[in-house]
Formats: sequence, structure tokens, C-alpha cells
Amino acid sequence: MKGRLQLKVEKWDHRHWAVYDGSELVCLTVYKKGAVEVKRRLESVASPGVETTSHPAFVQPALESTRALPSAIV
Repeated sequence: MKGRLQLKVEKWDHRHWAVYDGSELVCLTVYKKGAVEVKRRLESVASPGVETTSHPAFVQPALESTRALPSAIV
């Protein structure tokens, strides 16, 4: 993703939703609500002056998902 984000959500097939940055596929989701949330989070960290490595939109969910894993995997 170079320069300014041009994010859009589009239907991928009969079941999936895609998030694109211009013509580049960013992710696929099963639910439109999930695709819209991915787009919202990417737009929030793309704002000027926001450091992506510590942005709570990404850090907190990542921490919560690692807590659910067995300790042998983490």
C-alpha cells in the first residue's frame, strides 16, 4: 500500500467480501460487517500522526487472541 489508502469493500463471490486498496486485495472476510471493520481500522491507523505499531485498534485484539492459544503454541 503505497501513499494514500484507497480502501473499498466489494462482494468477492456468493459468500465472501473483499477489502481492496485500489486494485490490490487486502483481505477476504465471510461477513460484510467484518470487511467494513477491517476497512475502518486501516483508515484509522492511516491517519497522519498515528503510530501503527502501538495503535489500540490492532494491539488489543492481538493480545486477546494470543491469550486464547495454548501456552505450548505461544
